[in-house]
Amino acid sequence: MDITTIGGIIAALVLFAVGDILEGGNPAGLIHISSIIIVVPTTLSAAAVATKQKYVAAAYKELKIVFGNPQLNPEETLEQIIKIAEKARKEGILSIEAEIGNIDDPFFRRGLQMLVDGLEPEVIRERMELEIAEIEEYYEGAAKYWITAGETTPVFGLVGAVMGLILALKRLENPVEMAEGIAGAFTATVTGIVSSYLLFGPFGHKMKAKAKDIIKTREMILEGIIGIALAKNPKMLREQLLIYTGKSEEQGK
Repeated sequence: MDITTIGGIIAALVLFAVGDILEGGNPAGLIHISSIIIVVPTTLSAAAVATKQKYVAAAYKELKIVFGNPQLNPEETLEQIIKIAEKARKEGILSIEAEIGNIDDPFFRRGLQMLVDGLEPEVIRERMELEIAEIEEYYEGAAKYWITAGETTPVFGLVGAVMGLILALKRLENPVEMAEGIAGAFTATVTGIVSSYLLFGPFGHKMKAKAKDIIKTREMILEGIIGIALAKNPKMLREQLLIYTGKSEEQGK
């Protein structure tokens, strides 16, 4: 669970409510079902128009990394790489075939299998870099959907407000109903702005940030496998890869 996502949303909503109450308002009055229907589904539909179909599906699927955390452990992965590097250096490349089944990461397994199969380091790098590029594009497309939704929502909030004002002005003969209609119209603007800057936009930006961690781990695995293929000294390889864990050499000791 990502406390900053869930806690941030809850804290913002609570502060909105407290501020409204201090001004003598009623937070429940900001919840207007018609405004939500006009603004939110319309925004998500418009974002879908601007996004390739596979990335729309990815955007919803990968919300799990916005509210949770990717299953990454760079330090543990580094230790696996070094352990395999030591084994390969002592017993030869073919000796690491038995280790492949102990690796949970499919990307890591595929790289090791290519190594065991005797592919040249240049070929392994080319194939793994292509896969990394595809992963990067996947998350970029998914995040872009939410960022587009965040950019679009305030506009649909304004559209909802205008629609509400048009209906309110048709009730000039009844000032009370007209006032209620105007108040309801402006809730669409509030809905659009809050959805944009508290939900959709932040979803996209956090997804991009966490995707970078995934890509960085993949890059560490790639460099580790190439290092094993080139028979690099495990100690030197550790120093080279330590930067991918977010630690300096001194911190890693």
